[in-house]
Amino acid sequence: MIYNPLSIVIPVKNRETLILRALDSAYNQSYRPIRLIVVDNDSTDGTVEAVAKWKENHESEDFSIKIVSEKRPGAAAARNRGLLEVDTDYMLFFDSDDVMLPELAITVMEAFDRDKKLDVVYWRTAYINSKEEVIPKRFAKFDLLRRHIYNAVLSTQTYALRTSFIKRIGGWNVSLLAWNDWELGLRILLNEPNMKGVFRVLVHIYPQENSITGSDFHSKAGQWEKSIEAMEKDAEMAPDSLRERIINMLLYRKVNLAAIYSREGHEDLGKPLLEKSISEAKITGWRKKLLRWIYEYTRKGGRAGYMLWK
Repeated sequence: MIYNPLSIVIPVKNRETLILRALDSAYNQSYRPIRLIVVDNDSTDGTVEAVAKWKENHESEDFSIKIVSEKRPGAAAARNRGLLEVDTDYMLFFDSDDVMLPELAITVMEAFDRDKKLDVVYWRTAYINSKEEVIPKRFAKFDLLRRHIYNAVLSTQTYALRTSFIKRIGGWNVSLLAWNDWELGLRILLNEPNMKGVFRVLVHIYPQENSITGSDFHSKAGQWEKSIEAMEKDAEMAPDSLRERIINMLLYRKVNLAAIYSREGHEDLGKPLLEKSISEAKITGWRKKLLRWIYEYTRKGGRAGYMLWK
């Protein structure tokens, strides 16, 4: 195996103590060489100082560390800033509050080495709950497009890429402050990459209340819709039959979002979004009734309504 360097881009904002766990997991990879790029997104605590001190104790010839700054708000802007620093053939993005298992990098780079045509290697992840229990996330072996639109299986910490591929498709959409990894995942799939799945857990995700997604949806109303609209524009690059399928699935996601608003006690947000979504899609007859039923079902706490929506 040829040991090509792997770049890892980690954006961070106000994670003075939490960031060290993610950095340690990068350092503990069984693979070398690694080039770590930490992008401070205008932190106001001691994050930069903590990372700089960590760098002093961990940098070596085969584990380089670069700290850069991005003042524009949002993880997407920070990730694009990190992408500018990447000069290796392969790279991955990672979040500052999660943990890579030690075999992640070598698993990824062995896959890229075995198949030089690969653009994306993706893997399974698991949530770590408050009891330190490991709960594997959904994973897609088939129909990745459907599973991504409904379940966001290509989230930030689930894949590595050929650097030229991610740069060719434009990187992250910096105008999106929520669900930007969901939008990027769709764009990745629409650009028809050569992909390989690794069907085992390689990352542990530690949910944080002050993450970009937060703990509710109504407080960021409008941002989620903007991401869906961006994905509808992305769908324009697809053939007619595929574009229609994507738009149909995104319609479900809008109705689902409307139901979540209402479930959170904000029918003033949910009902108008439901009616607008149905009206703009020109849905009639039994399909209109089905969408209303899915809305009520989800509003009352039901899950996986997409199973009924084709």
